[in-house]
Amino acid sequence: MKNKDKPKSDADFHNSIPDGGYGWVIIFVGFLSNFIMFGLLTVWGIFSNELLNNQYKDQTTMLELMGIGAVAIAAVNLFTFLNVYLERFGVRWVMTIGSFLICFGMIVSGSTTKVWQLYLTQGLMFGLGDSIVYMLCKYNSILKLLYIRFTTRRALAMGICSAGSGVGGLVFSPLTSLLIQKYGASWTYRILGLLALGLSTISICLIRTRLPPSDVKKPRRSLINSKMFKDPNLMIWAIGASISLIGYYIPILFIPRIFAIMNAIGRIFLGFVGDKVGRVNTYITSSIITGLLIMVIWSNSFTYGTLLASACLFGFFGGAYFALAAPITCSITGIENISSGISILFLVSTLSALGPPIGSAIQNFTPNASFIGVQIFCGSTYILGAISAMIVKLRVTKSLISVY
Repeated sequence: MKNKDKPKSDADFHNSIPDGGYGWVIIFVGFLSNFIMFGLLTVWGIFSNELLNNQYKDQTTMLELMGIGAVAIAAVNLFTFLNVYLERFGVRWVMTIGSFLICFGMIVSGSTTKVWQLYLTQGLMFGLGDSIVYMLCKYNSILKLLYIRFTTRRALAMGICSAGSGVGGLVFSPLTSLLIQKYGASWTYRILGLLALGLSTISICLIRTRLPPSDVKKPRRSLINSKMFKDPNLMIWAIGASISLIGYYIPILFIPRIFAIMNAIGRIFLGFVGDKVGRVNTYITSSIITGLLIMVIWSNSFTYGTLLASACLFGFFGGAYFALAAPITCSITGIENISSGISILFLVSTLSALGPPIGSAIQNFTPNASFIGVQIFCGSTYILGAISAMIVKLRVTKSLISVY
């Protein structure tokens, strides 16, 4: 946009929102970012099996290896505070820093010789890079970019962005297995890191900002407004959503390939439905369905066909958080407080890192290493998440049947 055409006030700016335009490219950037971040995150289950049975055979346990995935998940949510120090460099530079850490963390993991080194590379370094790109770029900058480029279909836009994680899991899971069989774990790390570097470069080149005049003039402030911790609706929602995420991260590390494509389709579908019948309504319904599917169907899946069906259904409904978390948080906090609200949500969501080690521990203590204990635990977390969302809805709308 030429200087003479730039809006001079926030009112002119919001009246000039194109409801699409370059926003579709921003959606692609968000999709590609999720494709890389969560595609690489979900293949840890494949790496852990390979390391347990070959490279670190008789040197470690599955519980210890699951701890590496837990560190990565915790790091993704924990480093929210870095945004206030990095955002002054601009979205493109922030994305560059995060992408470098993701790629370098994977490449260096290929040269590790001890399990504790993987905690630093694939756990902390990779997780820190994921945190910068995911929270600081995508859920702050890209979220804002979508909201100021679309007046409608915002949940659908977020659903398409988040669908990249499902597609990433679908692509990276078989690719990782194939590369491990052909080249071993060490070179697979390096190849995936270099692949991520090439894809990240595309996102870095395409990202473009569009901010209202007042936003450019705002002084730098702390990312988290401490007063928002006193907002009961936000805290109930954040804690409940985090509990449900504990259950989400367990199956994806055990069955990444089976549910990945349905996870991508489900996020787009749930985002679309959320725009029509209410984002909280969609989250409640999908969480209840997922909880029941896990406890009733998955726990009784004794053949490959029934396991495949239950995994696909879990993939379709289980990723509602990633399509709806940002719009729901925005509806609670308002657009003016969205960065702080999202940051608090992700800070609380650090609890979800407990999922993989808890799941592994439950399985270890279950007779015959059965999955029944893990399945009941996962299903219960989703039901608790749905109940917390119901409480928020009742507090805000005073009704369970309203569109919200």
